[in-house]
Amino acid sequence: MPRIPYARPEDMTPEVRAAVEKAPINVMRMLAGTSPSVFEAYGKYAAAFFAPGGLPPDLRELAILRVGYLSHADYETNGHETFGRKVGLSDSHIAAIRHGGQHPDTLSPVQQAVLDFTEEVTLKVRASDAALAAVRKHLGDRQVLDLIMLIGLYMTVCRLLETTGVEADAVSPDKMGITLPGQSKPLGQ
Repeated sequence: MPRIPYARPEDMTPEVRAAVEKAPINVMRMLAGTSPSVFEAYGKYAAAFFAPGGLPPDLRELAILRVGYLSHADYETNGHETFGRKVGLSDSHIAAIRHGGQHPDTLSPVQQAVLDFTEEVTLKVRASDAALAAVRKHLGDRQVLDLIMLIGLYMTVCRLLETTGVEADAVSPDKMGITLPGQSKPLGQ
C-alpha cells in the first residue's frame, strides 16, 4: 500500500481520468491526486522533454536514470531502464550510469560529461565549473538548460515516488502499450 492513497477515478476530473486511462501506471494514479492544474502542467512539462529538438534521447534517459539511482527510486529506474534500452543504451551503459564514476570504455565523452554533470547538480545543487565546462563542450546552452530542468523534474518525481510509496506496476510499461511523447509506436513494439 502506498503511504498516500492513489486518486480514485470518481474524484478525478474527466480530463485527468482520460490521461490516467491512457497511461494507467501507478505514478500517474498518484499524480492524479494533485490539483487538476498541477496535473495538467506536470504532463505538459514532462512531455516537453520528449519532443524533438531537445536533448538526444540517450542523454535524456542517462540523466533520468542517474537521478533515479542517486534518489534510490526503484520505480523510476526500473521504468527508465526499459526506456533507455529503447533509445540505444546497452546493459553496460546502464551499469555505468547506476554506479557513476568514470567509464571511458563504456560511455562516450558526451555521455560521461552528462553523467558527471547530473550527479553534481543532483547532489550538490550547483555543478562545478569543470562539470559545466565539460558538458558545454558537447551541448549548446539551450540543451544544458534543458538538462538542468530535466534533472530538477526527475528529482521531484523521485521524491514524489519515494515519499508517497508508489508501488511497482503489475505490468511493465513496455507491455501496456503506452506511447511516449514523440514516439509513433507503443513501447515494446
